[in-house]
Amino acid sequence: MKLRNLLVFMFLGMAPWLFSQGGDITKNELGISAQFYPAGFIPTLNLEHHFNPSSSLLFRVGANIIDRQDFSDENETEEGSGFGGSVGFRKRYPWGKGDFVAGFNTDIWSLDIDWTDVDQASASILGSTYILVLQPWLEAGYFLPLKNLKSKIGLTLGFGREINIITSGEEVAQGFIGSLSLQYYFGL
Repeated sequence: MKLRNLLVFMFLGMAPWLFSQGGDITKNELGISAQFYPAGFIPTLNLEHHFNPSSSLLFRVGANIIDRQDFSDENETEEGSGFGGSVGFRKRYPWGKGDFVAGFNTDIWSLDIDWTDVDQASASILGSTYILVLQPWLEAGYFLPLKNLKSKIGLTLGFGREINIITSGEEVAQGFIGSLSLQYYFGL
């Protein structure tokens, strides 16, 4: 709860600065994304602030919904969810009708994970663990403007690592992840 309040406070605190950076209608873009990875789903609200036509900062807030199926080396099952956000940097490379993008992002997620396992006597064990996850990742993709040129849609691939920096309870999985993200933005 404290992390969510901090992220909302930071986002709202930066909003006046981000929205006051000149009259260019494409200076800021608001968007949504759906990021899929083998063990979960991350829906986010995004704000992208452009310094120039080729460089931007990306801010995201959202949820992380986890179902690690059989990916965990720590437990039989791990499911959970939580909130968080990220800050990232993107570079754009015009090509064809759209732009290739490449970027670096750092996410922080506050997650509650429910897990099941078996002990040496094959008896079921249930538990719950709180984790604070640091997730640095690289992204690359392509964005295509839509008809009105004030909005765009994009598809990106991501590769990163989940690092449990705070764990309260038994250990849960962490490690390398890949993702696919569908994104939509419109100019403010």
